[in-house]
Amino acid sequence: MKKFSKLVLFCLCFSSFSAGASSYEEWKASRQAGYKDFKEQYQARYMAFKNKVTGKWGDKTELSGQHQYVVYSDDLEQRTVLDYENNEIIVESLGDESPNVEKALLALQNTSVNQALANDPVLSQVKITQASSSLLDSISDNSSLGSLTKNETKETDVAIISPVSNTIEKSKTKSEFQESATSKRINRVRIGLPENVFLKRASPYIPSAVTMSEKYDVDKNLILAIAQTESSFNPLAQSPIPAFGLMQIVPNSAGLDVNQALNNKDLSPEASLLFQPKDNIGFGAGYLHLLDTRYLKDIKDEKSRLYCIIAAYNTGAGNVASVFHPQRRKVMNPAIDVINTLSSDEVYQRLVIDLPYNETRVYLKKVTKALAQYQVADQS
Repeated sequence: MKKFSKLVLFCLCFSSFSAGASSYEEWKASRQAGYKDFKEQYQARYMAFKNKVTGKWGDKTELSGQHQYVVYSDDLEQRTVLDYENNEIIVESLGDESPNVEKALLALQNTSVNQALANDPVLSQVKITQASSSLLDSISDNSSLGSLTKNETKETDVAIISPVSNTIEKSKTKSEFQESATSKRINRVRIGLPENVFLKRASPYIPSAVTMSEKYDVDKNLILAIAQTESSFNPLAQSPIPAFGLMQIVPNSAGLDVNQALNNKDLSPEASLLFQPKDNIGFGAGYLHLLDTRYLKDIKDEKSRLYCIIAAYNTGAGNVASVFHPQRRKVMNPAIDVINTLSSDEVYQRLVIDLPYNETRVYLKKVTKALAQYQVADQS
């Protein structure tokens, strides 16, 4: 891969320099410090909101994540969970009153993804300007909206509310804190959505997947399978790492790698960019391209390389190498020598058995299953 000199990068990025920066290095340091501040502030907002919600919902606290978007009422007494992974909408309330389902669904229909982003207590500093669908449309296609209220199931649960404290006072013992805990009734309505909705939910993103597939020579179906596994096509997907968007791009790792190697930029992408679906898919496809043509390029069998690419997208190429390295080290060349002696089925089995983290073992299975579904859909 061609390396760009700092002088070339300076020329490419000069127009973006801050007024006080007198050199590329100063500007780069400023941008790196800015991202560090953003990450710290994001994680601080995440924890502050989590503590606030825990004061109401205790051990039943739920926050937005990769596969679900959670919105609370202003008083935190009611919440709506859009569960993209399990294809359901859950409306819950504290106390004896049943949740107002009709009001919750109307709010979802009348709130765009951009508005939700602007109102989110953790993501509110991320600015998006392009048009977006409603939250309700983002999880369920129009043909199923009319039957939403026909699939309701009501449940109850109990939340245990304990005092929220970052430090335990010496004068209070653990048992005293336990005795001061209270319980609250949770009323819950589940609204089931049609099965096999992922193909329909993926449809708005297929044009971008096709464009980036052609740009980076990456299978369109692999892009969609990764996006489905990373976020279930939740347009507001986030995790406190932090990682953002459909393909869960970490700004200062995969995002920075793609910028440096492919976009001629020596800096991390901003979170606002990663919530633009086309840009997010571009970064995800770009990173898959780097895994294929740089980090794992010497794996001869295409299917073996595919399995390693999928695992590396989740856990990094070093952890993939450790599965095959004779001394379990994170060194690529000796690991690839071993990989090239194995069949693709043997490579897959080694990965699902020996990858260091169960999350990645499950991830590999999910992506390969989703990939097969998109390949079948292409043929139908």
